[in-house]
Amino acid sequence: MVRVKKVIVSTKENLSYGTLIWIYASNKKVYHSSKAVDGSADFSEYDSHYMGKVHELYRNLEKQPALFNRMLAKSDRIFGVCLNKRRLENGSHDVKVLFFPSWENVQEFAENSFPELAEMELTRKKKQRKKQKMKQSLRMKQNKSGWKEERHSPPRKRQYSVY
Repeated sequence: MVRVKKVIVSTKENLSYGTLIWIYASNKKVYHSSKAVDGSADFSEYDSHYMGKVHELYRNLEKQPALFNRMLAKSDRIFGVCLNKRRLENGSHDVKVLFFPSWENVQEFAENSFPELAEMELTRKKKQRKKQKMKQSLRMKQNKSGWKEERHSPPRKRQYSVY
């Protein structure tokens, strides 16, 4: 059985669902790919973008340094798959990441578990969009029936250009 660690990290990067990240044990540098994890792709097929050092990911300064040190002590490189994110007020993102000790474990996850999780996430997003559309539709109906419209920003003035 593979020991997977679920860790919530903080980053300025806008990482999509399924994004592959990896951390080198020797220099503690963190990289991410612009494409989602794929069970049939070799590691060399992923592009890499430098994110910074591992300490920049820490969300919990009490527990996470020791956790990352334990994971990195067991391997020369650990791999993570981003599952979901939450945008914070300061512009950074909290991202739930599953960390794996080897590339083989990531590929096994990508082949067996990730497609089902990705489908569940897609369904969740569709439901969320449908719910937002229903709320918007209800607001429009309320406006037509004489209810006061809520404005979140002032109306825009028309601009005309002169030739």
